[in-house]
Amino acid sequence: MKTILRLVALLVFSSLILVAQQKSDYANVQLFQTKAQSISKNMDKANSVQECAELNASVDALEKEFADDKTLLNKAIFPDGYDRTIEHLRGKLLVRQKDLGFIESQVVRITELETTVRGLSDQVKKLNMQNDKLLADIQMLTQNVQKLTGDLFNAATPLDSLHNMIVKLRQGLQDRDALIFALTDSLFLQYDKNVSDMKDVEKQGLLGKIERHNIVGNVKRSIMENVTFLETTQLKGSDLVTLVRQQKRFQSQWTGIAPKLTSIYMSGKARKYEVSSVDSMLAVWGDKVDDAMWRSLNTLFKEKGFFVKEFKNGEEFSANFITFLSEQIQNLNEETNDTRFKLFTNFHENLWLTDLNATWLPALTELNKISDTQRKEIEAKVEKWRSIVSPGASWLIYVLVLLGVLLIPILAIRLFPKAPKTPKETSST
Repeated sequence: MKTILRLVALLVFSSLILVAQQKSDYANVQLFQTKAQSISKNMDKANSVQECAELNASVDALEKEFADDKTLLNKAIFPDGYDRTIEHLRGKLLVRQKDLGFIESQVVRITELETTVRGLSDQVKKLNMQNDKLLADIQMLTQNVQKLTGDLFNAATPLDSLHNMIVKLRQGLQDRDALIFALTDSLFLQYDKNVSDMKDVEKQGLLGKIERHNIVGNVKRSIMENVTFLETTQLKGSDLVTLVRQQKRFQSQWTGIAPKLTSIYMSGKARKYEVSSVDSMLAVWGDKVDDAMWRSLNTLFKEKGFFVKEFKNGEEFSANFITFLSEQIQNLNEETNDTRFKLFTNFHENLWLTDLNATWLPALTELNKISDTQRKEIEAKVEKWRSIVSPGASWLIYVLVLLGVLLIPILAIRLFPKAPKTPKETSST
């Protein structure tokens, strides 16, 4: 009895699998036919090189998407099947291009750009999902760390999994930012002309693609996620400097495309506002990374045990740091030479070489937070502090004094030799 029940169960299960497979096959056939019909209808309405190139890329994408179902489609769709459907679409497009008088090489070039656009757009979507998951996981783990330690996560926290996630997310954000601007550039390249030289119909076509690929939405999303990442992780040192550089690079790239997008969006006030709102969001992001940078640098001095008056910008940093160095050079606290030498050694080995001269000063100069002149003045002050407290300098003075004492009699003898004895003095002897 048990054996019969098992056989019945197996048959029922197999039947369910077969039915599910048939439904899946039927759905794939229907989807292929629907997409092919949509492409064919759009070919009848195509009036520009860009539209023909986009349809060409659509045929390529259809062929690639259903390549694994080729055998099924050839059997299920009569009389054309998979192969002849693709062949008919390509032939119809060629006829349409000839009717419109378009050169094949021009269509091929734009098709390549359209294929690139689609690939970049898919990558942006994948990174959006990946970054969202990583950011959610990081926020959850960071909250757990805060509950256990009473402090937010920073780069020194000994949690490898959390740190690895942060590194991965930071790279993911950078990659996604680069893809967004590469995608935008590829869209504009399809038209091979300045926006001001485009016809209204071309502008409308480009506007449709910009909105379809959600260019402005992705830019805004990227800014918001970068701000959230900055506030969640509380990074320091070189990690934070990397984020500052990323913000400046993003802003520079946006400055390059914003006028083009504004020109394309001229047809609607709401759309123009979408572009201008990005500028406001970028300003907020810039203020936040700057605040985090100066806060981190102020904290660095305190953690290393050096009192430098707090600063909030490059001018204050340069002035206050130089004041600190000048005070050490002048020895206002009248400390002993041994104490001063130990203080400088601590500063030089644990702050100057490891952080300031290695990371912060080059970054602040590169980001135009301080001038090259200010950086050189700081370096000169540090060198002067070293020369004053260095024991080698004191020993050199002692050696020079001793040599002077020894050399004076010798020089005196050589420069002022004794007068020769007279004959009288000689005979008396």
